[in-house]
Amino acid sequence: MSAADVRTISFKALTRSRTTIEDFVKSYFPLHGLNPTEDVFTYLDIIVYVEATIYQMDEDNEKLCGQGGQEDKHILTGEKAVLDILRQKGLLDQRLTAELAKGKQYWANERRLCRDMLGAQADHAQNLGFNLQDVHSTSEGKSFDYRVLNLMLFTLTKRPYDEALLRFLFIDEHLVDIGDDLVDYEDDVLANSFNIYRAYIHLYGREAQLRLVQRIADFELQYETLLKLLPANVQELVKSRQKDAASVEGSDKWVFPAPILDEAKYRADMAGLSDDSL
Repeated sequence: MSAADVRTISFKALTRSRTTIEDFVKSYFPLHGLNPTEDVFTYLDIIVYVEATIYQMDEDNEKLCGQGGQEDKHILTGEKAVLDILRQKGLLDQRLTAELAKGKQYWANERRLCRDMLGAQADHAQNLGFNLQDVHSTSEGKSFDYRVLNLMLFTLTKRPYDEALLRFLFIDEHLVDIGDDLVDYEDDVLANSFNIYRAYIHLYGREAQLRLVQRIADFELQYETLLKLLPANVQELVKSRQKDAASVEGSDKWVFPAPILDEAKYRADMAGLSDDSL
């Protein structure tokens, strides 16, 4: 069976990938001189296939995390098929291969850290099997799918990689991930999913918010510095997209949920509330 015939996507994964694909097209296509409305169908098949397959593998990995399992060499369904398709399409260069490897490492890190957080005692950071560097490494790998799609788009449009733009987008993507983690914090505790705020709380307890604020401030400074290095027209595109995103109420603020210092008790309490509602 050829790679093109391998089924790698569930309808659920396809549905979940829709928001990311829409955001990628609206935010990244203009940076490549492409029209999000007119040019999307030229590249739609490969973008949807790759992103939806990544979402499928992410769902499979989250199931392993939820069970507290860890398999360092676990092979997720779709890994080989994605590599084969990208190779057949002439897209799998050394840079893209490395980014996909970072995604695989992200999933392995997520399994390890979530296993440790699931088994940790309340408010006892010394019992953890990870440190701050592990948390940062994992968090920075979270949006590898955007970087995969972006590298693909450079090759598809026959343009060399723009290193200044890629450095800026890495910082932007990480700040977005932190914001998403704050919004999803309670759900990620329940599901035992990786979340930078959750990991900070395991490491620092009640000091987690202050520590994470410091990291956010550092990345915001890098964001402003790197943005100024981009061409004026690219800066305007970024600011325009940022303005659109800020139109959503509350999107321009960093809102920190109350820290959950005893996750096991919180999950038990939430399970009890769910049982009571039946």
